[in-house]
Amino acid sequence: MRSLCVLRAELLCWIGPRLGERADGAIGSSLIQNERALRGKRQSWTRVFAASLVLIGLLGFACTASAATTYYVNNRADSNCSDAGPHSPARPWCTFSPLNKIGTFAPGDRILLARGGSWNQQLTLSGQGSAAAPVTLAAYGSGPDPKILRNQAIGDLCVLITNASYWDVSDLEVGRASAGVLFHYTQLGNHGIRISHIYAHDNKGIWGGYSADYPVSKKVPDPFAASLNINLSSGILFNIASDLTFTAAQYVLKGVTVSDVRGANNVDSLAFDAEKTTVEGQDGHNAFQDVVMSGLVFASDNGHASDTYQRAGLGCSDALRLLGMTNVTLMNSVLLGEAGCRTPTGTAALMLGRVSKVRIVNNIFFGVPHSGSPDETAIDFEWAESEVDLHANLFAGNAGPAVEILNIHLGDHTNAFDFCGNTFADNAHSHRPGAASIWEDNYGRGYGTPSGKIRNNLVFEQNGPFLAGKNIALISNVNQHQTAVGPNYAAELFSPVQGKNQWRYLYQAGDSTWSEMSTYSATLEHGAWMRSEHQYVSAFDLVPASCSGECTTGGVARAWVAPRAGTISIRGRVLMAGAEEGQGALAKISVASAHSVAQIWPAVPGRQSITSKDEAGFSTDVDSIHVEPGDEVRFEVHGDGEGGHSAVSWTPSVGYVDQGGVSMASRGR
Repeated sequence: MRSLCVLRAELLCWIGPRLGERADGAIGSSLIQNERALRGKRQSWTRVFAASLVLIGLLGFACTASAATTYYVNNRADSNCSDAGPHSPARPWCTFSPLNKIGTFAPGDRILLARGGSWNQQLTLSGQGSAAAPVTLAAYGSGPDPKILRNQAIGDLCVLITNASYWDVSDLEVGRASAGVLFHYTQLGNHGIRISHIYAHDNKGIWGGYSADYPVSKKVPDPFAASLNINLSSGILFNIASDLTFTAAQYVLKGVTVSDVRGANNVDSLAFDAEKTTVEGQDGHNAFQDVVMSGLVFASDNGHASDTYQRAGLGCSDALRLLGMTNVTLMNSVLLGEAGCRTPTGTAALMLGRVSKVRIVNNIFFGVPHSGSPDETAIDFEWAESEVDLHANLFAGNAGPAVEILNIHLGDHTNAFDFCGNTFADNAHSHRPGAASIWEDNYGRGYGTPSGKIRNNLVFEQNGPFLAGKNIALISNVNQHQTAVGPNYAAELFSPVQGKNQWRYLYQAGDSTWSEMSTYSATLEHGAWMRSEHQYVSAFDLVPASCSGECTTGGVARAWVAPRAGTISIRGRVLMAGAEEGQGALAKISVASAHSVAQIWPAVPGRQSITSKDEAGFSTDVDSIHVEPGDEVRFEVHGDGEGGHSAVSWTPSVGYVDQGGVSMASRGR
């Protein structure tokens, strides 16, 4: 079994460079090169894009309300900038002051900050784009992403966007503020926010509306926090004005995508915070709707660990906060060592409250530390959750429970959840609140009781039972499998070395011929084995080559190689991840031995079809598979024959369920 130190080292090597940290070894160095190469690709595209807009910049300085305008801002020493200039590439603005004076922006407007530039100034924006012509805040030129770094004062923000609709925000570093990027809403009915490639770090200072200047003990909220209704500091924060009200049929914001975001040393790295009951007295889960988060990498969010904040009673409650939301997906993300300081009210990597229809699939939740706090859990079901699915995630090395279900608030409910196909290993080692991987608590009569299913999970828990709690018996508990050693979760142990950690990365050379990919690219998908940029395998995704008809070539696979004879169980979920419109994929699992190849999933012959609009995907759980040393379990993805490219999210987990050939009993409560 791999120790927790080894597991943490593996993950740090994989994500360290994505957080701007030093990482030793092949994985770390390759990912550092990846970041540089990705910048080069973006920079080269941006230079072409910027050049194409020079004429517009030279001829269209004074635009009518209906004309889209591009604003260039560059304070580098060689920029020839002037705040009195025409905001063109040749004569950009130096500071944010002219932008802040404009304030409101229109469809198609672009605010472009120079790569290599750095500002210590708040950027204050508002306005509404359109679906066809969003307002853009992004970067241009060559060099590192533009930085907005403040002074760590309570009144410091990096970017404030009020009542944003149809905005694209990307390619920024924000830090040392109470909030990095704040989307603040004072009105209803907003749409269409897209966020990508943001690095948010060291955003802290506000907790529960209090600050070091207005400590919890004084019971007087910080006036700056109150003015913008900031509950917790965050790298990226979506919130609503304290006086904004809505009915159960209304919404604040609909249609949000957040991708490729790094966060470190914040209080929260990302938060949707609408902790408000509707006018009718319902739980308010309809404030933020239709939200997709993918490719998040958050680590060491311990923003209030210093003595100054601790003496003021400020804590590190969570790193990802989802409050007041419906129809939400979180996938292909890593939360490592989160909520890392003592917090009297408890800590969690992910906090859920007032939510409905939430899908959390193919993520890693690792190493919430022992901080002397209650909970210390990976996911906290805090208040009013309905239809939350946890599918095919890894929960490992968390000090407290992997998942905590709380019914401790009057009027609370936790119902219709489904925890299926996950992998649990070495959780609850701090015994706070109890040594159980999934723990439930209830205050008694008048409080809600949970309902849902916990099924088909792989379990390697040495610190206590898998399930515990006052009402845990009310939850359906089916087919949990205890493994002999820690299960092998594909994304956690992805490597640039073929065969390392029992994984190989293959391409389909012929109808029944599979070969190892020979090229590892550090610039593709933060590291991927590839045949081309359109045929590869990364930590979370598999992308087959485009093909037409029956597709006898072009498939890709990740394959687990059995180190010994025994009986294994497989857990996972396969679904589309960023497929182009109208393009799907086909998937199956085969076991290849020295003498034969046998399909083990799906149960019927042939490949499982996954359509491009399939947001739920398919469980790929298989039990009682006997393997011999060297047998290969191949997780295959093929094109659907329609000629397009499709990315498929699939990070299976494999575990021996026998002990040296002796079957182990399935573990229940």
